[in-house]
Amino acid sequence: MSGLLLGVVASFIAAALALALGQRGRRLVATVGVAGAGLATLGSCVVVAQNLLGTLGTQTLTLAQVPTGGLAFHLAFRADGLSAMVSLLVASVALAVQVYSVTYMRAAPRYPSYVALVSLFTSAMLLVVAADDLFVLLVGWEVMGLCSYLLISHHWELAAARDAAVKAFLVTRLGDIGFLFGIFVLGTAADSFRISEIQHVAGDLTTGAATLATLLLLCGVVGKSAQFPLHVWLPDAMAGPTPVSALIHAATMVAAGVFVVARLLDVFQAAPVTLVVLALVAAVTMVGSALAAFAEDDVKRILAWSTVSQLAVMFAGLAAGGYTAAVLLLVVHGAFKALLFLSSGTLTNVAGGNDLAAMGGLRSRLPVTFVTMTVGLAALAALPPLAGFFAKDAVLGAVQEVALHGGALPRGAAWLLLLAGLVTVVLTAAYCTRLWLRVFFGPAPTNERVPTSEHGPTGQDALSTAGGAHDVEASAEVSALMRWPVVGLAVPSVLLGLVALAPMTWSGWLGGGPADADDRSLLHVSTTLVSTLLVVGSIAAVVWFWREHGQRDPAELLGRARPLIRSGFRLDDLIGVLVVRPVWTLSRAAIAGDRDVVDVYVSGAGRLARLLGGALRLAQTGNVQTYLSLLLAGVVVLAVAAWGAIT
Repeated sequence: MSGLLLGVVASFIAAALALALGQRGRRLVATVGVAGAGLATLGSCVVVAQNLLGTLGTQTLTLAQVPTGGLAFHLAFRADGLSAMVSLLVASVALAVQVYSVTYMRAAPRYPSYVALVSLFTSAMLLVVAADDLFVLLVGWEVMGLCSYLLISHHWELAAARDAAVKAFLVTRLGDIGFLFGIFVLGTAADSFRISEIQHVAGDLTTGAATLATLLLLCGVVGKSAQFPLHVWLPDAMAGPTPVSALIHAATMVAAGVFVVARLLDVFQAAPVTLVVLALVAAVTMVGSALAAFAEDDVKRILAWSTVSQLAVMFAGLAAGGYTAAVLLLVVHGAFKALLFLSSGTLTNVAGGNDLAAMGGLRSRLPVTFVTMTVGLAALAALPPLAGFFAKDAVLGAVQEVALHGGALPRGAAWLLLLAGLVTVVLTAAYCTRLWLRVFFGPAPTNERVPTSEHGPTGQDALSTAGGAHDVEASAEVSALMRWPVVGLAVPSVLLGLVALAPMTWSGWLGGGPADADDRSLLHVSTTLVSTLLVVGSIAAVVWFWREHGQRDPAELLGRARPLIRSGFRLDDLIGVLVVRPVWTLSRAAIAGDRDVVDVYVSGAGRLARLLGGALRLAQTGNVQTYLSLLLAGVVVLAVAAWGAIT
């Protein structure tokens, strides 16, 4: 437990120190950021070691009870196999990002605030992982949303960065409204906001309460993890610096939604309707985003779409009850996706931009990056024996089990998920191969330009800097601080999945999941053979097209549909028509009503008071004779009225 809390506190202190040091202590800021992430990694390693040795179990710590006048919540924390594994993922990726950023962001004018926000981001995600109370989890959840907004808009002088940050903030906040009400419903139904107590009574919840609570929670999960239809913010978030993309896509933010569903999977399994909704969302998201990745030309956006797709695969595993499989994919995906994003930063530095057209022939110029990115893409494409292969096969196996033998998820939804998963396998291998061929084997651009610097655009990925094809001397491999984090991430991308070969290992490490969280679902001969054949066939087809058509872009296979797919199926335009325009219309109507109706009455009341006051003022002349005459006239009127009443 102390190791998890060390990570939360150390990262928070690092954030505070980085802000306090500011530009005057710029040289110390990098040390502070790396030290904070290093301590968090050390603490996570201690917890993981305890877990592997079997001495961790499930530990809880309650610091205080917060009265609310009703159902209280607690400052409570929890350490178990799931939190241990995910905390190590978060802390290690954060450490790699901080080390990488020392060089990558060294010329950035706002580097101290960048380090502070990355550290706070890390602390918030670790708080989510360590929380044993829904409101403690909510604090970390919301702080991550704020940090993501500030990090995506790091280059706030760029309109694209500002727009992307606002878009991410609004879309995720929309989902978080449902998430907050889901916490209220679930806590009320379980008579506790403690996650451990909710898990204990999950089987006693009524189907209606479980369904309502999980559907509301799913709103926030879909927003944070960029699933259909709230996925539209994630590709645009690439306007932030590349290390930020690695952190958001690999270890924080988007991983938080998967973690929450895994943590509360007992509750979700008590709500079959929610599982069906989750399965449908996952099926649509994984296929649609994989198609968008195949059609895209921007390297970072390709990786962003792949993140959306892989997260959907994780949700597919959770919907099918594959707790162990989904968490395995979450961990290994974090390793190879961080590797890919940090490698893309090297590509951007050399090519001067993110577009595939600015790259080509980089195999000989960037030999280390070629090897590491090949490992990352192979893991993403699920080639054996890399970690992505075992994780993907585990999820497909879990879905197949439910499709064949039934489970909490209806079999029809499971068959749909299995079909979508196999299609996604084909598409993933295709866009990984396309990216690999175009970057490392494609023709080098002919427009020779002066490179911006040895380390490229110094983190300003969204800026259009001078770039293009550089000469060999100018495009040598980047410094060790940018290279070794990527090399380090390649190790788990290769080896981590091999643990699945030892039966019951992963389920023993994770623990705390549903009863069917079993490593036997990690290896299924039928899905392994089918998916491996599909991967190999997809890669072969793309390579054949590449060679037979003179190194033409394989995305041309999409034909006329490519512009539509590349735009994300124009979902932004659809949201603009169905949501943005009606909201603007209602807003203008509200403004007009306030101005032309409410203000008229308010202003009219003031004008009427002034008119009445003006009329009374006419009688206030200050002339005594006038006052006496009016008094006499009044007396006469009263006398006449009294006489009339008597007679």
